[in-house]
Amino acid sequence: MILIYYMFDAIVIGGGPAGSTAGYLLAKKGFKVLVLEKYRFPRRKPCAGGLTQYALKLLKDLGLYSEEYIVWRARRAKVIFVRHDARFDLGAAGALTTRELFDTYLAREAESSGAELCEGEPVERLSIKENCIEVCSRKDTYRGRAAIIACGQPNLLGASVGIAPKYGRAIAFEFNAPLPGDYDPDATEFYFDLEEDFYGYFWVFPKGEYANYGVGTWIDTVSKMKEIYGDLFKWIKSIVKRVNLNIPNLEEGLENIRGGIVPVYWGAKLEDLVADRILAIGDAATLVRYVGEGICYALKSAQIAAEALEVLLEEDKLSKKDLLERYGLRLRREVLEELKVTPKIEKAMRKNLHTIVELLKESSEARELLTKMIEHNIGDNEYYEEFQKIIMRRPKFLLKALLDYLH
Repeated sequence: MILIYYMFDAIVIGGGPAGSTAGYLLAKKGFKVLVLEKYRFPRRKPCAGGLTQYALKLLKDLGLYSEEYIVWRARRAKVIFVRHDARFDLGAAGALTTRELFDTYLAREAESSGAELCEGEPVERLSIKENCIEVCSRKDTYRGRAAIIACGQPNLLGASVGIAPKYGRAIAFEFNAPLPGDYDPDATEFYFDLEEDFYGYFWVFPKGEYANYGVGTWIDTVSKMKEIYGDLFKWIKSIVKRVNLNIPNLEEGLENIRGGIVPVYWGAKLEDLVADRILAIGDAATLVRYVGEGICYALKSAQIAAEALEVLLEEDKLSKKDLLERYGLRLRREVLEELKVTPKIEKAMRKNLHTIVELLKESSEARELLTKMIEHNIGDNEYYEEFQKIIMRRPKFLLKALLDYLH
C-alpha cells in the first residue's frame, strides 16, 4: 500500500459536535483543516438530543444555530421522584433535536467553511513526530501541525499519547417509540428514585408524534439491576411499568435500543487533556455534567480550542506547556470551574435525596433553582452552592441532611 502524506494545520479526529465545531471555526480563519470521522453522516449516536438554553446560546454565538435540526420544543420539565411520590412541574424550556440531524448539520457547516471532511475513515494510530503529528487511518496517513482529539471515550488514541483523563463511568441506553396517547407533548419528564440501589434517571423527550426514551445511570447500578432483572430489556420494561407509561409499540422500540459510555467529569487534570501538539475536547476531555449533558461543553471546548490554536499556530508554539497556558487555563475558568462540583452532586443525590425532595416540596426558591439548572441558565457550581445556602437557612433541613448523610 502506498502512503501519501498530507500536511494540515490541524487534524481533527472525530466529526461530532466538538470536532465539527472546532473544524468549522479553524477553517473560517483560513487554516487548512482535516476532519476524520469514523462513520458516515447521518449516523445514530446514543443521546437524548436535548439542547439546553446554554447550548442554544452557544450555537447562536458561534453562528451555528439553525431551525433545520430543531424537531420539537418543550416548554416545561416534569421531575418525578417515584418512591417519594413527589412530582414537580417546572417551567424549564428547551429544544429537542436528533443526533442524525444535528451532527450532520455541524459537519456540513465545517465542510462548507473549508475543512476537508473524510467520512467512514476511522483512525488507527496517532503519533507525535519532531515537527508534526502523524495520523494513520485505515485509508491513508496524514500529517498536521496540531491535532484535536474529539472522538469520545473510551479513547485509546488519546491514551497512546498520554491523554488519559479519569472520568465517572456512567452509561446511557435510549430508544425511540410513539408517545402515549395521554402524554403532555409540551413537557420533558425525568424520573428519579425508581428503586433501591438505582442511581440515575429515566427520561422522556417528546419529539412530535414520538419520543426518545432512555435511562442514564452508573455502571455499578447497571450491574446491580442485571442481578435483579437478568437482562436489559426486562429492566427497561420494569421501569416503564413503574412510571405508568403506556408506550405504544414498546417491544419494537426496544429492538433498536442503543447504549454508550457517558464520560462524566470526575476531576480530570488539565495536564491529562493535552500533549505536545495535541489537545482533547468534548467527551474526549470528559466534559459531561452530572445530568449527562455534554453538547454544550463540546461546543464551548471546541471554541476555546480553536481560539487557542489560532494564536499558537501563528506563533508556532505547540508544546504541551503552550497548550496548557492557552487552552487549559481558559478551559479551567470557563468549564471545569463549573464541572468540579459533579462528584459532590452525585454524593448528595445518594446521601441526601430525602432532604432534597422535602426541600423542593416546601421551597419555591429551591424549585426555581432546579428550573434554572435544568435549563442550564446557571452553572452546576452555582446551583450546588445556592442549594446549600437554602438548606443552611432552614435548621430542620440542615439536621435532616446531616442525619441522611450519617445514615
